[in-house]
Amino acid sequence: MLSLVTLPTAVVPRAPPPTMSSLFDGRGFFVRAVAVGNSGLALPEFRQPETITPLRHAELKHARLAMLAAVALPAQEYLHPRICSLFNCRDLTELSNGMSPSVFHPDVAPALALALVAFSATELLDISSRSTSGLRFNEWSPDSVAGDLGFDPLNIARNLPATEKFELQEAEMLNGRVAMLALAFFAAWEVTTGTPVISAF
Repeated sequence: MLSLVTLPTAVVPRAPPPTMSSLFDGRGFFVRAVAVGNSGLALPEFRQPETITPLRHAELKHARLAMLAAVALPAQEYLHPRICSLFNCRDLTELSNGMSPSVFHPDVAPALALALVAFSATELLDISSRSTSGLRFNEWSPDSVAGDLGFDPLNIARNLPATEKFELQEAEMLNGRVAMLALAFFAAWEVTTGTPVISAF
């Protein structure tokens, strides 16, 4: 009679899953600039990593500015007159029918200059950091992380799995795109109606 003999099989240990201590340590598929915000609608000439990577970095910078501006514009039109009334100071929105004053207004110049200095310093630090890797001022590594400033004081992204980091970056990009559209709507509203955007709500 034949008997079945169970032969011992070698157990190959599985490699431990990759871990990333923070959003800025991982340079894998889920977090690189090419992957974030990629809906597949780009023209063929813009689908190459060397082309889409700098565009993605630029898009995220504009997205972050737009998110700040989309909140700041209606907030200052609503809060600025009330703060000025409380502290008995000059209300700049009176010069433009309750709308935010133009960036070309002399009283806005100091705040604009401060913003330009801060943004320029951040950009110069980024250029300097990339130059140590042999990259020019307009070049990024294909596996770079868009918006990587190495700054996460609240540890929002620390110890998140790669998929959740990808979702976090996707959410930032999508919210930024919505903010850019919202800001365009705010500007169009105020130009066409001559009234502050908060009057629409």
